[in-house]
Amino acid sequence: MKRILTVVALSAVATSVFAQGTINFKNQTSTAIKQWTSSTDQTLMNVPINSGFVQLFWANTGTAYTPWAPSMGGMTGFQAANPGWTLDANYKPFSPVPGLFNGGTLTLNTATPGGSVDAVLVGWNGSATSFDLALAAGGFVGVSGKFTTATGNPNALPVPGSPVSIQSVIPAGMTLAPVPEPSTLALAGLGAAALLIFRRRK
Repeated sequence: MKRILTVVALSAVATSVFAQGTINFKNQTSTAIKQWTSSTDQTLMNVPINSGFVQLFWANTGTAYTPWAPSMGGMTGFQAANPGWTLDANYKPFSPVPGLFNGGTLTLNTATPGGSVDAVLVGWNGSATSFDLALAAGGFVGVSGKFTTATGNPNALPVPGSPVSIQSVIPAGMTLAPVPEPSTLALAGLGAAALLIFRRRK
């Protein structure tokens, strides 16, 4: 009897350590992702089919979050600014409708089975296979606002929980756009500093 109880207890610990949550990774028309028409034309258009990718960056609900800024550079800087956050290995194309993606089920390791997570979408246009490569190639990149979603529990007994759709919680307004060169950002910073000095002297 004691052996059975020990096995059950160990199983419970293992389940909690490797707890998982599942989501249905897709958006809807009201949250279609847009991009600049060109590097010189800021007219917005839905990202064309198979002309870019989207990826999930997530953490357990309540984990501190610092929004991405061009000064962080690519994902390495973004992740360094957000310890405890995970970039999901799966990146999904925009398909089958411009601006929309349907990436199927993603399984996330969470603190509690079927627990909630905070997340943002990371996106880029073109054929590059990562945010960093798109950035290095001068492509358009973007990060959505943060949202919170429940997840399904695939280990639930007696019936596993279904993946939770994130369609209704994704914030609208994500846009892929060019990022200024580091030298441009540096010049802008110097200009702002000079302006402050000039105002103080007045």
